[in-house]
Amino acid sequence: MHKRPFAFLLILALLAAPALASAATVVARVGDRVITQADLDLQFDLFLRQSTGGAALSDEQRAQLAPLKKQYLQRMVQDAVVVQAAERLGLAPDEATIDRRVEQAKQRLSGEDAFLAALKQYGIPDVATYRRMAYDAMAYKAMIGWIRERLRVSEAATRMLYLLDQSAYAEPEQICTAHILVPSREEAEDVIARLKDGADFAELARQVSKDPGSAPRGGDLGCVALGRFVPEFERAALALQPGQVSKPVQTQFGWHVIRMNERLPARVRPYEEVRGQIRARIESRAIERFVKNLVAHADAEVYPDRVQ
Repeated sequence: MHKRPFAFLLILALLAAPALASAATVVARVGDRVITQADLDLQFDLFLRQSTGGAALSDEQRAQLAPLKKQYLQRMVQDAVVVQAAERLGLAPDEATIDRRVEQAKQRLSGEDAFLAALKQYGIPDVATYRRMAYDAMAYKAMIGWIRERLRVSEAATRMLYLLDQSAYAEPEQICTAHILVPSREEAEDVIARLKDGADFAELARQVSKDPGSAPRGGDLGCVALGRFVPEFERAALALQPGQVSKPVQTQFGWHVIRMNERLPARVRPYEEVRGQIRARIESRAIERFVKNLVAHADAEVYPDRVQ
């Protein structure tokens, strides 16, 4: 089975509000829907899997994280409130839409057997539970979209936020460099000699550099803020003008031949560059307030003392 399709299942699960209720202990109620201990256990386990990249947790680690379960229950209640708001507005998906979503999941996983195996691997008890998760995920997304479509963020508001918080968009001085890393000084001097004879820096880096990260990119290290490189490397780089190549430079990683490509001065990113980012932040805060208001006025009860 493939890792990415499993991630597709997890995304649906983590967006979802509570799965189908069982006869287990009820730990919360939202309208006519109950959240059981079994629902909470399933969702919390999926959350932990996502948080650890799918890595298994020891019993000791699970015990340490157990206090978070009550907090996660609050998130499940919030998500259930949002789903029910979507239902009241007629935004929730119908059965045919859920059928298509399930079929898409099966296709991503290359068939029915792989789909069922994936459900089992992630502790989802049956297809009915998965359908409920898909329903809730789609309803939740539709409701958030409905809210977002009705927001009106003015140009004046975004520009004012930019002016009030310009420090958030400050960028430090950066240096844009490339290097060729070799094990010895003699090899570094040989690299410099070949460059003086007309060898192409990028091609030479691909041929001889021992840095597996930058060698395939012709030695390119990109643009990095001052203070990110080891001191020996940074001092040598700062002594160069754009286009210049250094003498051999020794660091803990070996011997470097460094080329300075460009120096970018410290700056504050212009408004036009961050306008979309500011609007997204305003929208996110507005949606958060809207959802909190929904929860505050919802017919919901939480029973934290029952959580195990």
